[in-house]
Amino acid sequence: MRHEFSGRTVLPGDPRYRTLSQGFNQRWHSSPAYIRLVADEADAVAELNRALDRGLRPTVRGGGHCYEGFVDNDRGVILDLSTMRGVAAGADKFGRPTYCVEGGATNWDVYTTLFREYAVTLPAGSCYSVGAGGHICGGGFGVLSRRHGLTVDHLVQVDVVTVRGGRAAVTRANREDASGSPEQDLFWAHTGGGGGNFGVVLRYHFSIDAPEPPPRVWISSTAWPWNELINRPSDFERLLTNFGSFLAAHSGPREPVYDGLFAILKLTHHSNGNVVLFSQWDGDDPGPLDEFVASVEQGMATRSVVQTHSVAGLFLPYPEKRRQLPWFQATMTLNPSGDNQRGKYKSAYHREPFDRARIGTLWDWLTRDVSGVDLTKTLVQIDSYGCRINARRPEETAVAQRDSIMKLQYQTYWTDPAEDADHLAYLSGLYREVYRETGGVPEIDTATDGAYVNYPDVDLGTVDQPDPAYPRLYYKGNYPRLQRTKAYWDGEEVFHHAQSIRPLRA
Repeated sequence: MRHEFSGRTVLPGDPRYRTLSQGFNQRWHSSPAYIRLVADEADAVAELNRALDRGLRPTVRGGGHCYEGFVDNDRGVILDLSTMRGVAAGADKFGRPTYCVEGGATNWDVYTTLFREYAVTLPAGSCYSVGAGGHICGGGFGVLSRRHGLTVDHLVQVDVVTVRGGRAAVTRANREDASGSPEQDLFWAHTGGGGGNFGVVLRYHFSIDAPEPPPRVWISSTAWPWNELINRPSDFERLLTNFGSFLAAHSGPREPVYDGLFAILKLTHHSNGNVVLFSQWDGDDPGPLDEFVASVEQGMATRSVVQTHSVAGLFLPYPEKRRQLPWFQATMTLNPSGDNQRGKYKSAYHREPFDRARIGTLWDWLTRDVSGVDLTKTLVQIDSYGCRINARRPEETAVAQRDSIMKLQYQTYWTDPAEDADHLAYLSGLYREVYRETGGVPEIDTATDGAYVNYPDVDLGTVDQPDPAYPRLYYKGNYPRLQRTKAYWDGEEVFHHAQSIRPLRA
């Protein structure tokens, strides 16, 4: 029997307070006036109105995985949705059947329930504890996205607590609302506009035609030892050239064979030990997977080995280069969120393979040591992109990057606060030099195409700076519409953070 939960207010001094005011990234914590564990729709509306009446700024916490401190809220109110974890068959406001995901559900809540009860899934992220509330409205990218598009490509409605005229109320914004209406704009804004911008997302409704997962998949993990690569920089260049060239050839929206392939190339710092290629292939015949791996290492003198230990979260814990598993078991295998630690992240969309200058910069930095700093958990992760993701027009959703072939995530992790400055400086220096020809950022509509809003990076500018880069890099030409939507639904900027959308003023 389900315990009836009516909501809880967590005050300073409560043993839960410190945990619930801190993000997954241990760099971020705050001292809010209180935290409200939201029970349901009515509680969310009442508590938001209570905060407004008291002049307290609200922020929203789902899974707590925001890479920057956007939920931090000294003396304000954190609305914590983590108890709203329902995933079930439902209906949209027009009475049409949907799959309904509450804003506090985690990726693992979504996968287990949709698979076990309805034999469907969503092409969302791999990290099990990431919350749906922020993940989906940033676009939602995952292992099945080359086959099935982004998560928001299957979205049909959002139920959002918005604030207009100083009072909170629930707005149900649907894909089929009248064209040009404020409600349709609000729906569209949640297809990539990012979390914390427009209100409190209570529920996401997805099409009843959500994709079926493959019965089985092949997963493989191949590694190249740094102690051999370090003496063969040409092999490093060949590896990156091959990987990028393969994706350039096989990432179109009508790709006939390799839309069922997902691959991650993890370029670790040399102190980690290995550069690793992880792949998932959803066909029964492993031949295309083998051909892909062979094409990636073609021409390399460094011999690959089987990777059987974790490299920043992904590994194949078997003594084979590849293994076939039921899809659900494979999803469990690939379901890390990593250790609780401090971290910094940057991102980039790439539309073209790497040129020699970028490869050389990556080599220089990944083979560089910093005295007294442990860089074994520092890496550049290169994810395969494209295929069905690129079947949409840039303006069709708020995610404007619809012709990229790779998505890069720059990451570094540590535990000692005394190392903050060193890790931040290293990652910022690496990133700036990789994109030095375009001003130190992955400029849009070039060989690159901006950055991913779900991997926020305040080095791209903040809302209080003149002409910050993040609106252009996250949203491209979709930013003015997002601004107009913000002006209508939250013109007073009740919901704001360091990189929030600014309303378009008349």
